[in-house]
Amino acid sequence: MIMALPLFLLFCVYGVVNAYLPILLSTLGYSATDIGFLQGLFEFSGLLFPIFISAKVDRKGTYGFVMVALGVLMIAILPPLVRFPVGWVTAPALALFAIGYKGAVPVADSLVSRILGNDRSNYGRVRVFGSIGFVCITLALQFSGWIRSDDPASIATWLAIPAALFVLSVIFLPGLLARRPPTDLSAEKSAVTESSAPSDSPETIASGSFARGMAKLRLFPRSFWFGIVLIFLGFFGMTPSQRFFSLYVHDYLHLESYSGLWALSAAAEVPFMFLSGWFFKKYGAEKILVVSLVAITARNLTYAAIPTFEGAIIGQLFHSVCFGLFHPAAVVFVAERAPKHLLAIGMTLYTSVSVGLASVVGNVAGGIIIDTLGYRPLFVIFSVFPVIGVCAFAWVRRARAESLTPIDR
Repeated sequence: MIMALPLFLLFCVYGVVNAYLPILLSTLGYSATDIGFLQGLFEFSGLLFPIFISAKVDRKGTYGFVMVALGVLMIAILPPLVRFPVGWVTAPALALFAIGYKGAVPVADSLVSRILGNDRSNYGRVRVFGSIGFVCITLALQFSGWIRSDDPASIATWLAIPAALFVLSVIFLPGLLARRPPTDLSAEKSAVTESSAPSDSPETIASGSFARGMAKLRLFPRSFWFGIVLIFLGFFGMTPSQRFFSLYVHDYLHLESYSGLWALSAAAEVPFMFLSGWFFKKYGAEKILVVSLVAITARNLTYAAIPTFEGAIIGQLFHSVCFGLFHPAAVVFVAERAPKHLLAIGMTLYTSVSVGLASVVGNVAGGIIIDTLGYRPLFVIFSVFPVIGVCAFAWVRRARAESLTPIDR
C-alpha cells in the first residue's frame, strides 16, 4: 500500500488532463480536428517512450528514479505550452508532456506488481487510490472555481501542483527510490539466448539488438497477444468518452459541468475497482474483459441516444464497468500471461499498444468525425469496435472448444 499516495497524486494529474486538456486546446484557438491531431500526437509520444525505456527499467530496477524524472518533465514543459499558443510550440510541448504523463503509469504499475509479488489479484485495491485522487481533484475543481475554462494558465497551474506533489511523494516515501533488481535475470538470459541471433545483431533501444528484441516478444504466448487486441478494441471504443467528453458537454450540451461529470465517472469506478479481485477470482479476468467490451458499446450508444445532461449522467455511470473493472482486468490479464521476467515489457505493450495506439488513432479519427458529422455519429461509430472484440472472443472460444485454434499455447 506504500504506492497508494503516489498513485493518488499521479491520477490527480490525470483528472485535470482528462477534464481540461481539450478545453485548454480549444481556448488556445484550435478546432476539433486540430485537437484530435494534437491529442493523437500526445498519445503517440506517450506510446513511444515506454517502449524505449521499459526493458532498461526492468533490468536496473530504478522505478522510483524514473518516476521522479518523468514528474519533473511534466512540470517543466507547462510554461511554454500555455505561453506560446502556436502549433510549432504546442505540438512538441504536448509531446514532451506526454512522455512524463504517459510514461509514469507503466512504471508505477510495474512497481506495484513487483511489490505485490504473486498477490496480483489485489492490484485493484492499490490502484483504487488513483481513482480516489481522480475524483477528489475533479470535484474540487468543479466547485472551487480554481480553474477557469477561458484561462489556460489556471489549467497549467493545476496540472503542475499534483505533479510536484507526486514527485515529492516518490522521493520521501521510504523504499520507493530503492533499486529493485530483476527477480529472475538468469531465466531471462537463458530464454533469450536460446532463441536469439548472435550478440552482434543490429542494436535497438528497447533490448540491445533487433534479434534479442524479437526473441523477447516471441516469449509471450498467443493468448497474451489476443488479449492485447481485445483490450485495444475496448480502449479504441472508449475514445469519445475519454478524450472528447469535455468538448461534447461544453460545445454540444452547452454545460460547464464537465469536471463534475468526470468526478461522477471516477466515483462510479471506485467500488468496482476495489472489489475487482473478487470478480477476478469468481469469473476470471478474461470474462470481465468481454463484459466490459459490451458495457463500452452500451455507454457510447447512451450518449448518442440521450443527448442531454441526464444521458451524460447515465453514460458516466457506465464507467464503473468500462474502466473500474476493465483496467484492473487488463492489468491482471497481462500479469498472468506475460513471462515473469518480462513483466515491464508486458505492461508497456498494454499501455502503449492497447491504450496508447488506440487513443492515437481514435483521437485523429474522432476530431475529423466531430467536424464532419457531429458528436452523435461519433459515439455511434465508435460503439462498433468493442462489438468486434466480443465477436472475435466468441469465435475463438468456440474454435478452442473444438480444438481448432491453439490460442492458449
